[in-house]
Amino acid sequence: MTYQFKKASIYLVIALSLLSVESCRKKYFATAEDMAEYGWVLYKSKDYINSNSWFNDAVIKDIDWQDAYNGLGWSYSQLAGATAQHVLLDSGINNFMTALTKPKDEWNITDVQAEVLAGLTFAYHAKGNDSKVLQFGSVFLDSTAKPLTPGWIFSHDSLLNYLDVRIVMASSYFAKGKFDSTIIQVKVIVDSTKYSKPAVTDTTLLGRKKMAEQLKELQEYLRTK
Repeated sequence: MTYQFKKASIYLVIALSLLSVESCRKKYFATAEDMAEYGWVLYKSKDYINSNSWFNDAVIKDIDWQDAYNGLGWSYSQLAGATAQHVLLDSGINNFMTALTKPKDEWNITDVQAEVLAGLTFAYHAKGNDSKVLQFGSVFLDSTAKPLTPGWIFSHDSLLNYLDVRIVMASSYFAKGKFDSTIIQVKVIVDSTKYSKPAVTDTTLLGRKKMAEQLKELQEYLRTK
């Protein structure tokens, strides 16, 4: 009888302990930050459709989460692809613009604002809107011009950096006939890389042809660096 009583007591203690552990556990619910972070994981794997879906869920969870709108902007732009589908590009631009109105997360070490401005520059370049490229590209360069700080690199694709912003700005300056400004941008790129040729500075008709060829060559060069 005593043995049975002791055995029952042990079972009771174990049961109460388990209940205590269970009561201490808290249910975990994904935050907008969690959803956005997973959206970027999918983005890096080039799964832009599902990436876009997770960023959208993050926005639904928290309408003020800036990085979720940033992710929507980039994923829509990627979904637009080489065909530059304007409906998708417009969706990307709209989300980038919304991101600019949202508060910065003080705990986020990523410069989301710079990523948004770079994204807008690239999206407008894909649309062929040179004025907007120069508008947002200039704001981007101003916002990232920090002494003794390395040039900006996209946190979700290390092949994309501030020189890519400069080359599309150079192309837009060229398209608008602002050749001196084109030369300035190209010189920065040449001086910042191991590109072996000097910037074309001849603005005659023949020089402009060579300048256009160099811009195309530099775009290809930067894609591999």
